[in-house]
Amino acid sequence: MILIVLTSGLLTARLGQAQDVIRVFKPHSALDQRHLYKNALLTLALEKTKPSYGDFDIVFTLQGTQRNRALAEIISGRRVNVHIVPTRPEWETKALAIRVPILKGLLGYRIFLIRRHDIDKFKKIESLDQLQILKAGLRQQWSTTEAMSRLGFQIVTGNNYEGLFAMLMANRFDYFPRGVNEIFREYNLRSKKLPGMVIEPHLALYLPQPNYIFVSKKYPGIAQRIESGLRQMIQDGSFDKLFWTYHKSNIQQAGLASRKIFRVENPLLSKGTPSESESLWIEKKVFYRVNEN
Repeated sequence: MILIVLTSGLLTARLGQAQDVIRVFKPHSALDQRHLYKNALLTLALEKTKPSYGDFDIVFTLQGTQRNRALAEIISGRRVNVHIVPTRPEWETKALAIRVPILKGLLGYRIFLIRRHDIDKFKKIESLDQLQILKAGLRQQWSTTEAMSRLGFQIVTGNNYEGLFAMLMANRFDYFPRGVNEIFREYNLRSKKLPGMVIEPHLALYLPQPNYIFVSKKYPGIAQRIESGLRQMIQDGSFDKLFWTYHKSNIQQAGLASRKIFRVENPLLSKGTPSESESLWIEKKVFYRVNEN
């Protein structure tokens, strides 16, 4: 009888457990598809933990916004409690950082959107100094913007994600550096509207840039749940499987093995960066054996 009562009580508590509600930003625009992999990864991590944590719901709330406002929303936790972005020290201090680079460092490999008539100009670049003389276009509050500015790159900023593509074609800057995981979808979605825009075929910039899942400090249980799910995914291989499903084609198209890659250090990375955990990062050698995956 005691066993029945205890079991019944546990079941009742389980059924009465509040469902985790994950509140995230909407995409920046109808053409912004950078969220697809992030949301698939987040959903799978939460699915992995359903036996331990129960059901969940992912709700899209506010439109994507500048980084400062996004951090304020995460600190509040009222309208947004989870956000996936490139890390920076302030975020790691004021939010709960799950230090698993969800893109395995792929965002750090940057290739450039340029104007078609500038292909020859970029083909002549042989040194980092020559690249730094040219103007890069970036959004005002991106982590990449601050890092590249500190490293001596010439930066022209815009306040609007979609506006940066138009600014490039209006000669406001020389190149728009994009992650290997971003550039091909961005180009394909805009090439008809911007026929003079092309992907520069010879160069790449490597700036280590891990993307983390950040959770409001008001929701430590959600942070624990997501991290537990990610660790399970790494352990059972579903993390890598999902990564390659979304990014194998991008890596193949990038052809990084045949590009001149300028490598720089990221001055924004904290001591907490899991740089020594090789299994969490995509290594240069993978670009030579991508067809094996």
